[in-house]
Amino acid sequence: MIPQLPNQVIIEMAKRHHRIHHFLWHEVRNNWLDYDEATKNELKNEGWEPPRPALSKSDPVTGQRPIFDNFSGEDFLFMHREMIKLVNQILNEVSDPQYPKIEGWKTIPRPDDLDYPVPPTWDGADEFFETAKSDDFFNQFFLQWESAYTDSNFLSGITLGELGSRLEFSIHNVMHVRWASRPIPRERPLIDATSADTIDTVFDDPSYNFLADTYSSHVNPIFWKLHGWIDDRIEDWKNANGVTGDIQWTGTWMGHMHGHINANLLLRGLSRSREDTLENMSKVLKIISGKVKPNPFQVVDPSLF
Repeated sequence: MIPQLPNQVIIEMAKRHHRIHHFLWHEVRNNWLDYDEATKNELKNEGWEPPRPALSKSDPVTGQRPIFDNFSGEDFLFMHREMIKLVNQILNEVSDPQYPKIEGWKTIPRPDDLDYPVPPTWDGADEFFETAKSDDFFNQFFLQWESAYTDSNFLSGITLGELGSRLEFSIHNVMHVRWASRPIPRERPLIDATSADTIDTVFDDPSYNFLADTYSSHVNPIFWKLHGWIDDRIEDWKNANGVTGDIQWTGTWMGHMHGHINANLLLRGLSRSREDTLENMSKVLKIISGKVKPNPFQVVDPSLF
């Protein structure tokens, strides 16, 4: 029987502060180079200028592509490692012997896995969901990615930043889609016609844990299994490159940093439901209103196939 993620974690992660932060972090770093100068200046004034954009400016032919050489991949690995640390702090307080800490999948669940079956697609779902959930896609691409990202020879030839970018825009994004279930009560619209500059509070209910939405994915227990697997790749990279001790990170961007000393304080601030932080993030939601791109988890670089 699979140990159940304690409800205390789910309730904490479902708070609006955590939801908006995770949504904005992905949205702003992915689309920074596509924003006009006025939007960039507004975001800078609110402390939301990503020092390392994750994706290139959109091209009419190739679309957006991951940036491998600016340490944005380290931001991806660092931010989610900090999220895992925060949840482990909660788990330490809960002291559930069945779920003492976040542990990722040792191997990615195969198509016939009984513990982590692939949920069926649903009417109205994007075609990409059906593709990502297919056995053929798993056998053709997941196995190839898993082999590469756990191979010391491959890992010894790339930087940690490149690894993070490759992980994010290949296996990570598709894992979010593959194990996503029909969203309850419904999928959150990218832009709400009735209230475009905010996010309806109906999607703050813990039941909204849609794995393929950055506003809700971290409320889903599977998020912590797949991100545990991603986080373990950092250790594989360290071993392959003879790195011992703590990593000397370059990419440590966590989003809004005005008034915060470091990443840990930022996440702890979110946990205390700081009103100044929520006010800041609400402003940023309004700034990028109407500029939201397609689902970030569906941005997969074809060159990584």
